[in-house]
Order: sequence, then structure tokens, then C-alpha cells
Amino acid sequence: MSIKDSLTELKDSLTELKDSFTELKDSLTELKDSFTELKDSLTGLKDLLTGLKDSLTEFKDSLTEFKDSLTELKDSFTRIKNSLTVMRYQ
Repeated sequence: MSIKDSLTELKDSLTELKDSFTELKDSLTELKDSFTELKDSLTGLKDLLTGLKDSLTEFKDSLTEFKDSLTELKDSFTRIKNSLTVMRYQ
């Protein structure tokens, strides 16, 4: 094998190595992009879940206010009933 043949073979090997590194770089870039998409999706999901939690908290607070209003209404009816009972026996 001549020096020229050896140099040609070395050049071809180095070209293959360069191509392999280019493919590896491209694969790593795709992997990075996929992780970025996943991060963005998870951030969006976190935001949705936070909104859901806030909405459920507001709903719970509304139910508490509604319960308090019903309790006040029940107390009012009890007072009216007691007043009517007192008036009936007078």
C-alpha cells in the first residue's frame, strides 16, 4: 500500500468520523428539542392544574357562602315559626 493510498484511506475514515459526529450532533439537537417541547407541555399542564385548583377553591368558598346563607335562612324560618307559635298561644 502506497502512502497516497494510506492518506486516501485516512481521509475517508476522517470524513466518516466527521459524518458520524454530525449525525450525533443532529440527534442530540433533536433530543434537546424534544425535551424543550416536553418542558413546555409540562409547564402548560402545571398552569392548567393551578387554574383548576384555583377554580375548585373558589367553588368551595362559594359553597361555604351558600351554606352560610342557607343556615341564615333556616334561622330566619325558625324565628318566624317561633314568633307564630308565640302569637298563636297569646
